[in-house]
Amino acid sequence: MTENIEEAGIRVLTEGELISAVVEKHSRFLEESRKEFGELDSRLSQIEEEVKNAKSSRLRMEERKEVLQEKRQQFYHQAEAYLEKEVFLKLDPITASKLREELKKLKGQIEPEEEQKLKDSFMENLRENIQTAGSGENVLLQTEVRMEEARNSNLELREIVQSEKQLVENDGSKNEEILKSKSQHKWLSTKIKNHEEALNYWEKLKV
Repeated sequence: MTENIEEAGIRVLTEGELISAVVEKHSRFLEESRKEFGELDSRLSQIEEEVKNAKSSRLRMEERKEVLQEKRQQFYHQAEAYLEKEVFLKLDPITASKLREELKKLKGQIEPEEEQKLKDSFMENLRENIQTAGSGENVLLQTEVRMEEARNSNLELREIVQSEKQLVENDGSKNEEILKSKSQHKWLSTKIKNHEEALNYWEKLKV
């Protein structure tokens, strides 16, 4: 059999050459696996850091939302107290009650666009009754400023809510990627260990 192989021009590798070839193969596989493991490990750390940062961002958003909600109500409360003193008490009960009801709707949890419509309507009705109450343009200005600040708070609130939704969506995809990466991370770790053991075994035979 050996003679036939030699006659065919095929050189038979010695045991030492075979072992060297196996060692080289495991060394190459080990190098490739370690490189892949390093890249995956780096990516996994990056994603976990991003998830951690996103969590911190959500906490800050929650705190900011509470501040804005309170701020919005404070501006409406200021406007209400101011109008009560300067206008409502000087109007007939029916008209004053109607304006109070409109103001109550404004204070509710509504979208900024709806808030703008209600505010415009309220200010128009208020303007019509200012003269009756014997109040001047300053009342309109003071009320407008407070209500606009309240609406600005509502606008920022909506922006935060939209940002939160995006963060939740991103977190979902990142958590999914983390699970997949950890699974691959574990598989590569086992693969590296197997190649290391095999390489150690064959290198001992090589000596």
